[in-house]
Amino acid sequence: MVPDITAPGYDAGDGAQHLRLKNPKVSKDKPYVARGWKRCIGAGINPFEGKCPKVISGQELEEILQENRELISFAKPFLADLYSFVKGSGFVVVLADKKARVLEVMGDQEILENSAEQLNFIQGACWDEQYVGNTAISSALVEDNPVQICGTEHFCFPHRGWACSAAPIHRNGEITGVLNMSGYVDRVHPHTLGMVVAAARAIETRIKAEIATEELKIQNKYKNAIVESMSDGLLTIDSKGDLIYINDIGAEILGIDKKSSVGKNLMELVDFRPVVLDVLKTGEGYIDKEFLLTNKYGVKLHFIKTAVPIRDENGQITGVVDTFRKIKRVQKMVNEIVGAHANFSFGNIIGSSTKLGESIRLARIAASSSSNVLIQGESGTGKELFAHAIHMGSDRKDQPFITVNCAAVPRELIESELFGYEGGAFTGALKNGRTGKFELANGGTIFLDEIGDMPLDMQAKLLRVIQEKKITRIGGSNIFDIDVRIIAATNKRLLDECQQENFRKDLFYRINVLSINIPSLRERKGDIRELIDYFVEKINHKLDKDVKGVSDKAMACLMNYNWPGNVRELENTIERAINVCGTQTIDVEDLPVSLLGPRETAAETIVDKETQYIESMDELEKRAIRKTLEAMNGNISQASAALKISRNTLYNKIKKYNLA
Repeated sequence: MVPDITAPGYDAGDGAQHLRLKNPKVSKDKPYVARGWKRCIGAGINPFEGKCPKVISGQELEEILQENRELISFAKPFLADLYSFVKGSGFVVVLADKKARVLEVMGDQEILENSAEQLNFIQGACWDEQYVGNTAISSALVEDNPVQICGTEHFCFPHRGWACSAAPIHRNGEITGVLNMSGYVDRVHPHTLGMVVAAARAIETRIKAEIATEELKIQNKYKNAIVESMSDGLLTIDSKGDLIYINDIGAEILGIDKKSSVGKNLMELVDFRPVVLDVLKTGEGYIDKEFLLTNKYGVKLHFIKTAVPIRDENGQITGVVDTFRKIKRVQKMVNEIVGAHANFSFGNIIGSSTKLGESIRLARIAASSSSNVLIQGESGTGKELFAHAIHMGSDRKDQPFITVNCAAVPRELIESELFGYEGGAFTGALKNGRTGKFELANGGTIFLDEIGDMPLDMQAKLLRVIQEKKITRIGGSNIFDIDVRIIAATNKRLLDECQQENFRKDLFYRINVLSINIPSLRERKGDIRELIDYFVEKINHKLDKDVKGVSDKAMACLMNYNWPGNVRELENTIERAINVCGTQTIDVEDLPVSLLGPRETAAETIVDKETQYIESMDELEKRAIRKTLEAMNGNISQASAALKISRNTLYNKIKKYNLA
């Protein structure tokens, strides 16, 4: 039975004097008792009260239990174990949260009834010091240490028949609750506190384990999300070659079922010998190495692979991590980086003349076809612009658009440029080899500009590629299937070149399926005004200028000029004029001297004031080229830059005027 707290020595009449004169005899190991009394006196707590006045119930209690559901779940098994040791001995085991609110109570029926009746020691009771004085629960929370408070060590008289042992429970270093065991004061034992502390530490250990497990689950989720978000295939194998893990894209690339494949040997899963198994034997990994494999159905699998061996602390290989991607994706990435895509559409072709309109009509027909195209026209007429537009208007518009200037690539390198080479194929070759333009263009379009300048031996090789739709890299033996649409362009008359045996007739007929002739600017002078307006707006934006237009006299000069450099020359002329223009209108003095007739008449001829004879435009051009070549000591590149024409145009004019 609980001792009668109204027995002699607990006279309610002189309780306050008793409290002042008879402070509890506190062990030196329990300074927290004195601190608790001091807090109670300072707070004005009535020592003759102590039955918990605040008991939470209903919805509020449900919310508190939900808030502490993890603590209750972790602690319940240990509460049950602790109670099993003291069952039938007059003890109650209690779990409270960090605010001293009782969450769970376990005990013998008799003591549960007595504690409930005398102290409201039930679920939902708030065992805070302000309500019940210095109990073990409140003191453990305040002190953040295990405590044991027995009998008269309690400040409030109703608790002096009890002995309580409590220990805080921590989560990540912070108090999350408190474990308490209370019983009749005459049944207290020094080991009681030890049992409570051990149970509290066990709960903390489980909390740490659950946190670690949860963190590991989260980390695994992040790792899996990262691996599955990769655009590359990834797999890991153990030292026996058994599959440990493979991501979705890897399973898709290899054509295997992800779930059923784990645990099986890699040799059982694919119908070719996986090269990653060699790493287990040699111990040597590789980075971004190219592999071309063929399965039993003759299907070629073209990969870029990276394999890294996994070693234990003794250096022994325990597995391999293998990442692999299809060469098609690698080539797509390369093309995106180097900008291998068309930049212009038919809307970028400026002009409304009849001849240009016919060229555009044929180009649109070419865009809807898969046949090879030959674009012919003088330098600067916009052949490349048409090639871009044809690709952009075709069903290959989302695939690569690769440009090769056949006149700009040195003769000895053009084959490797077009078809690629294996590592060490020739002196100066890259160690890992190089992919050719035809491979990069696979699925899309290759634009062979200035094809008339391609060497004859390369013409034969190109013809074979067009016929067979296969290529072999220099120094290699693997044959690659290609699907490439060819658009070729030249400023030469290829049929004449064929007659002179400078160009193969069979290749000419192969590429000249759809032929498009681009008119020179002098053949469509009606488009000059429209082109000038377009270039003024474009170059204003580029140079941050505000030129409004061209004066009538300057326009007359521009309209009367022969434009040997065609649209390219016109654009360069307008850009120069906008740069030097001091007003918002381009005038005659802003134009190059080579465009001008006599200032007085702005005619198509020039009066030479020294000799007083009239020069034709051809004579004037011939003299200008000769003087420029003399000034540049015969350097074609410098002369063409000074004259603002291409090297090919300059070569043609040197040949035309016999200036060589």
